[in-house]
Amino acid sequence: MNAYYADGRGRYGTGESYDYFYQCEGEDVPILTSSDGLWTYIADEEKGGIELLRYNGDVIHIVVPQMVDGKQVVSLDSTFDGFYELKSAVVPDGVISVIGAFYGCEELEQVTLPDSVEDLEYALNSCYALKDVKIPARARYFRNAFSGTGLEHIVFPPETEDISAAFCGSEVLRSVVIPGSVTDMSEAFSDCEALTSVTLEEGITEIGDYAFSDCTALKELKIPVSVTTFGKDCVGIMEIREYMDSRKMAYKIKGYQVVPGFQIIGTAGSAAEEYAREHGISFVPAGK
Repeated sequence: MNAYYADGRGRYGTGESYDYFYQCEGEDVPILTSSDGLWTYIADEEKGGIELLRYNGDVIHIVVPQMVDGKQVVSLDSTFDGFYELKSAVVPDGVISVIGAFYGCEELEQVTLPDSVEDLEYALNSCYALKDVKIPARARYFRNAFSGTGLEHIVFPPETEDISAAFCGSEVLRSVVIPGSVTDMSEAFSDCEALTSVTLEEGITEIGDYAFSDCTALKELKIPVSVTTFGKDCVGIMEIREYMDSRKMAYKIKGYQVVPGFQIIGTAGSAAEEYAREHGISFVPAGK
């Protein structure tokens, strides 16, 4: 690991400056470095503490401090982004948001999140070695949180609101439970070809655009009567692809079709039955 600063800070090894922080764009916000040189941070007045923008060290098993320079750490934003060698991390109690904090930490195997966390947007995206994580019960926002992880099963917490693109493109996700509180699931499980089991709880009103598109192993979905809005090709639809190489990395889209053998289970006369009829999907009335 080679530092990109002459004083030894940093871990990207690119030889390029990395002093741009999108969080401060257009804002006159003092960007500070901790007295030990390990943390770059700004004040987070809304949450009543500080937000850690970057870790400047190279320790691969890290316990994030609860206090930095005598100030409470309340949020992480892109803090370890791209720290490929990071193996494990413990986030302290009191942290509310972990936005993009571990994005691209390809070797991260273990992360401990406190019960105080509410926002995990992009938090663990592209953490390829991560196979399990305990989700805080208060967490509500999961946009793009888990794409590229090794998680095979997830039960979202009961107050979850946003899971848009949460597992988009996952190659290993197999089962998911979605609570009735969810309001946005657009592209949540798009292209999850290993997904076989989905539980949608009563209370969900909308299945967003492409939520379950190209889920080729998913053969049935029971849709609660509370769902009244269906987004574009949200479930049961797959692309007809012409692959250009043996690794199936590049392809042309030749059209669309219903996933072979797929059926919707729902209430007769419901919006689910109408969606099935419009797309040529087999519909089975619940209880039959």
